[in-house]
Amino acid sequence: MKRFMASVRAKLVAGIVVTVPVVATILALRFLFRNLDALLGPWIGTVIGRSVPGLGVLATFLLVLVTGIVATNYAGKRLISLMEKAFRGVPLVRRVYGASKDIVESATLSQRHVLREVVMLEHPRRGVYSYGFVTSYTTRHAVDAQQRLANVFVPGPPVPTSGNLVAVPIEDLLFLDMSIDEALKIVLSLGIASPPELRGRPSGGAALNSGATAPPAGS
Repeated sequence: MKRFMASVRAKLVAGIVVTVPVVATILALRFLFRNLDALLGPWIGTVIGRSVPGLGVLATFLLVLVTGIVATNYAGKRLISLMEKAFRGVPLVRRVYGASKDIVESATLSQRHVLREVVMLEHPRRGVYSYGFVTSYTTRHAVDAQQRLANVFVPGPPVPTSGNLVAVPIEDLLFLDMSIDEALKIVLSLGIASPPELRGRPSGGAALNSGATAPPAGS
């Protein structure tokens, strides 16, 4: 009986693991479709004289595309800058706009190449390793020497935008043979999506072109 119950429990857990993400995705897509369609759909229905399901989603997509086109030229950038200044001048609007922008930017970090390389470093103390993302390189000038440093963002799961920014000597970093998206999956899944093995590699061209010495693979 115990073996039977254990088998049922294992299959139930396996079913939950498969079913919950699928259901959550369907519900999220349905919620997104309904809200996007309701954004411009009623207005378009009034103009054409009838309601067409999905037309509001298409109109919203085209509106976002046109906004993106405008935002990538000089005049559009100036206009958006003025709009942001106006938003940030109103207390309540400033908080809502700032939070929304932070969320969207955090979701597009890898696409905007803000995060350059995936590393592991001893943080917050010796013997404890954290995942991090190199954002830039710099040089620290002392009285009698200089040292190459990597600015590393250490995310705090499960929200990628929370965490710490630390400057670490390049030789103290282990550069991982892993893409930004793969590393973000590990952070967002609280380590569940971690691969069984982590392989090191030499640092990327950004550090080498700046005169830094990369740590050897697997160090």
